[in-house]
Amino acid sequence: MKYTRSDFPKDFLFGVATSAYQIEGHAQGGAGKTHWDSFAASPGNVVRNENGDLACDHLNRFPQDFDLVRDAGFDSYRFSTSWARVLPEGRGPVNQAGLDYYDRLADALLERGIRPCATLYHWELPSPLADLGGWRNRDIASWFADFTEVIMGRIGDRMYSVAPINEPWCVSWLSHFEGHHAPGMRDIRATARAMHHVLLAHGRAIEAMRGLGMSNLGAVFNLEWAEPADDSPDAGKAADLYDGIYNRFFLGGVFKKAYPQNVLDGLEAHLPSGWQDDFDTIGAPVDWCGLNYYTRKLIAPADTAWPSLEEVPGPLPKTQMGWEIEPDALTRFLTRTMHDFTGDLPIYVTENGMASPERQQDDDRIDYLNKHLGAVQNALDDGVPVRGYFIWSLLDNYEWSFGYEKRFGLVDVDFDTLERTPKASYNALKSALSGGPVSLPMAQPAGTMHEHWNLVADIGGTNTRLGVISNGQLTDLRKYPTGSLQELLDAFHSLRDEIGTDPRAVVAAGAGPVKDGTIRLTNAHLDLSESDIGKATGAQHTFVINDFTAAAWSVAEITGDHVEVLQGAETPPVGTRLVVGPGTGLGVGALLYSQGRYHTASGEGGHVGLSPRHEDEVEVFKAARHIAPECFFDDSLVLEAEMFLSGTGIPILHQAASMAAGQTDAPRRSAKDILQDALAESDPIAVKTAHMFKTHLGAIMGDLAVAYMPTGGVFLVGGVAEKNRWLFKDAFRDAFNAGGRFSDLRRSMSLYVSEQDEFGIVGANNFCKSALAR
Repeated sequence: MKYTRSDFPKDFLFGVATSAYQIEGHAQGGAGKTHWDSFAASPGNVVRNENGDLACDHLNRFPQDFDLVRDAGFDSYRFSTSWARVLPEGRGPVNQAGLDYYDRLADALLERGIRPCATLYHWELPSPLADLGGWRNRDIASWFADFTEVIMGRIGDRMYSVAPINEPWCVSWLSHFEGHHAPGMRDIRATARAMHHVLLAHGRAIEAMRGLGMSNLGAVFNLEWAEPADDSPDAGKAADLYDGIYNRFFLGGVFKKAYPQNVLDGLEAHLPSGWQDDFDTIGAPVDWCGLNYYTRKLIAPADTAWPSLEEVPGPLPKTQMGWEIEPDALTRFLTRTMHDFTGDLPIYVTENGMASPERQQDDDRIDYLNKHLGAVQNALDDGVPVRGYFIWSLLDNYEWSFGYEKRFGLVDVDFDTLERTPKASYNALKSALSGGPVSLPMAQPAGTMHEHWNLVADIGGTNTRLGVISNGQLTDLRKYPTGSLQELLDAFHSLRDEIGTDPRAVVAAGAGPVKDGTIRLTNAHLDLSESDIGKATGAQHTFVINDFTAAAWSVAEITGDHVEVLQGAETPPVGTRLVVGPGTGLGVGALLYSQGRYHTASGEGGHVGLSPRHEDEVEVFKAARHIAPECFFDDSLVLEAEMFLSGTGIPILHQAASMAAGQTDAPRRSAKDILQDALAESDPIAVKTAHMFKTHLGAIMGDLAVAYMPTGGVFLVGGVAEKNRWLFKDAFRDAFNAGGRFSDLRRSMSLYVSEQDEFGIVGANNFCKSALAR
């Protein structure tokens, strides 16, 4: 080698780079299918129909490979994580074996004194997400942020640096416009959306990692220097457009919060609506910029649809890939990136290397590396803050659509035996890097990483409870006056400030209808929107839900320890669960069980009809017509169930019973006092009220159970049930089971009273966990 470590700044990093799908062996270790698996399985896409099923078997041989990295004297190792190895479906259940693998990988690097430099995504999208539109679907930004939190929540503390996405041009343009990579599309609308969404996903991942307390986060771009094929104005215009599409679109989005106009002239009509509003996320500040550089292109105009250009073969020497070798363009890129985009921000050459057919004596690669290290030296002399140089690649590997034919490795791999043999270039670098390691840190600063937390709220008319959720468990509960909308949002904000970081998600539950991301809190007389919550807390995910949706979700994870069994199985069985909650009002709904998960179905159950069950109740219902005529169904004796079967309704029921007993001037009493007198048997009217309450409630729950057929049980929740367990004994159960021809069916159902404190908070938390998993 022409250069040694001493020719570069003291803390200049030298590293090698790889990617997961190209070396790991994707068919092993519980990884899910990716769109590269299906792309490779389609005839004509990949040389000899080769795939990444085994690749270099790095999954099982990484200790040996990391010994090679250490023995060559490299400071850093740039690797990627496989989304589908960690989350086989792209969302939802985690493949623990995948997380464990990356955990061992991180430790193995640090044990050898090698800085782990992670890339979250290097092109292998989980197939279930591809089925949902993949990079064309805006939701992928949220899916990717969630994956980021899962993988970096496990290994982020041991990373030296992290970049979200490798080479956004390849992820979007090469794959959706030219069709050379998975998903193999040729569609300009799909391309425009993919180009924008890949940058949006980058920004969301940066936000997620900042939320974990991580630093040294960057962005990695592949760049190709574009030159006109001749001196004509049209060739100059074509080259400038190629440069805009390939280079300035992605750099500009991240560092200027804008796209080049000449690219927008062709793509803007196909970009997703509202794209201009995403730049604050796309442009989330990063700590460094990475450039992957391999070649330059000569560009000529073409008589085609936009972009109306084509590549022209150039005269310079070429690699095994057919790419021209032009080191000076690397200098120009480093200089231009500093001047036009990044300023004083550190820049790394995150990939540079060549494919060569030489299996051992690869002098052509040594020459290539010497020339490009010289280009880096020239940029340093020009004042560019270049801080490191990563060679692609450590190993000969699966080179995407070229299969195993093109060899970029410093180490030869025999793909029949998987034997590793260092090449001449490896040994030359080993000698050049023998001057000792740099003094930079090995990983994230100690103590900066922290666990994500979620915020759940149970909002009442007077008071609001805010719960702090860590690792899915309630760790702190605070009580605040609900007050005005601003006072409520101030409570959210003050708790966020006290903890010091943004919550990942906020779920706010309250009484009232939900529409278009806003809940009308009827008890508090205000409207609360998800966007208001997001602004107050900085949360990435916000949800507003009806209080009974929260009550229904409170029994999603319930066990025998948290219920009183009135009849049926001691432990609630899995399956659809009917939930009825007499609180201030009467909530009714269900957790529908389908395909291994729960889904909420809640409604205005308190407005079903209630009518006399016995002759002696007729006069009570007649008296109620004088108290609340608007709650009756036309001219019948049928009234809304909530008007008797709730905390608000019990005083009306008691007053009606008093009137039926001849007490025309009976005062309105509180539900608490009425039920206390009924328990003490000190007031006959209160006893009758309590009896009517529990028998009508039992009967209506039995009726609803016949409609829902809840194989997972019927659950009684709510404030009245929580505070008055004595009500729900034999008479209640007998009324539930009194179904005429369906009495046997009703008796076969499991019936429970929930014994969970703060069931609204518990339910909001269960909803939150389910929503984030989805």
